[in-house]
Amino acid sequence: MQLSYKGFVQFNIRSLFKIMKNCVRNVSLSVFCFFSVIVFPQTIPQNSSPKVTESALFENSAIHPCITPEQYSMLEIQCAESRKELGLATHPMASMATSLGWPLKAAPSLVDCGYYVISAYVDHDATAGIKDFNCGSNTYDTHRGTDISIFPYNFLKMDNNLVQVIAAAAGTILFKSDGNFDKNCIANNLTANYIIIQHADGSQANYWHMKKNSLTSKVVGQTVAAGEFLGIVGSSGSSSGPHLHFEVWSGSTIATRIDPFAGACNTLNSASWWSSQKPYKETSLLKVSVNTTDIVIPPCPATETPNESAIYTIPFQGAGLAPGYAKFYLFIRDELNGLTADLSILNPNASVFTSWNYISASDSKTRIMGYSKKLPLLSGKYTFKATYNGTTCSSTFDIMGQVGMAQPISFPEIKLYPNPTHGNFSVEGLTGEMLKMEIFNTLGIRIWESDISEGNAEVNLDIPSGIYFYQFTNPQMHSHCGILRVQ
Repeated sequence: MQLSYKGFVQFNIRSLFKIMKNCVRNVSLSVFCFFSVIVFPQTIPQNSSPKVTESALFENSAIHPCITPEQYSMLEIQCAESRKELGLATHPMASMATSLGWPLKAAPSLVDCGYYVISAYVDHDATAGIKDFNCGSNTYDTHRGTDISIFPYNFLKMDNNLVQVIAAAAGTILFKSDGNFDKNCIANNLTANYIIIQHADGSQANYWHMKKNSLTSKVVGQTVAAGEFLGIVGSSGSSSGPHLHFEVWSGSTIATRIDPFAGACNTLNSASWWSSQKPYKETSLLKVSVNTTDIVIPPCPATETPNESAIYTIPFQGAGLAPGYAKFYLFIRDELNGLTADLSILNPNASVFTSWNYISASDSKTRIMGYSKKLPLLSGKYTFKATYNGTTCSSTFDIMGQVGMAQPISFPEIKLYPNPTHGNFSVEGLTGEMLKMEIFNTLGIRIWESDISEGNAEVNLDIPSGIYFYQFTNPQMHSHCGILRVQ
């Protein structure tokens, strides 16, 4: 079958819009490049000013301690009785034979870049003041452990078991408590869900505030390996929100407590107990997301509503937003004044659809930034990406065509050969179904069309060299398109 250039020119920019909407999912990388860069360069949408929302991060305090004096006394008694029953040796002061790993890890289903922030270190000031191991103020008066808070969406993560408590070191279960209410928000004398592990050198680690009925099924006297699952982060006992109170004793009493972090103002021990001590501030992005509307962070202990979505059907209308706009959020840990976050929405071929930045105006343990940005109109898989202090996080989302529009379908068997061409090429892989073939230039001008149905077709075009777009359409309006290069 011979098909020749008919010599007609029809200007129809709407046709090119239609091709792009229907075919973008089936086009090669180079097609995306020309669609987004040559044909429709993107500009920064209006209404891009940020909405700043501080985190609903809950912290304990001197009047709201993680473990009350009465609970410490009871804990010493419980552990002493267990040691006696189990025949475990006691050591007044361990010689730091234990090396600690991080006591938390993300569940396999958690895909965020990070999930925690340290809300309070051990207090080393013997007076009414506060001083952490690094001579800073990230602690509260008389605090004896390290509080690792979940962020962002602490109750959502707790509800869905997304952050696990794991053994920082191998040892024997000395005591455990489970089955207690786990959504506390205020100071109280309620019993927490917790587990105590004694290490081989006689030191012990206390894991406090865990989720109800989440603790390991192992019982007192059984051993755990380093990194083994112990439970889920919760908010049981005297807790102001989901966090792990992690406390280490070098011996068998509270008087032997240590601070696993080494620093100039650590008055309890000179060396770090961590196998790899983390930086004092871990300034980084923890998450980015694409949202149908603003996130909802209710008062403790209600669960947050992220309003995230990975699919947006055009036309889109988000609650409380301008038509066609969505919300783009980033979540920062240990924010530092003056640092810049570079944000961008990337086209399916990784070129930039739009970009902007955020400059930190102050230090903050946590920061949530939300931006209203207009969504792309062309179907395809897009990426929202942000970089802050060397950390890059991204989130992908799909743009779908209008409801009721013809949806693209792939015809992987169709090939144009050779491509690039001098104007003569074969259409291979046709199955006998009647298809319309159209060729457009980069201005949306249709320069050629023909109905074809044979297994193979020969096309002879006498057109200038350059880049062209082709489209095949069947009677059901399913489409296949790509780029034709004429030399």
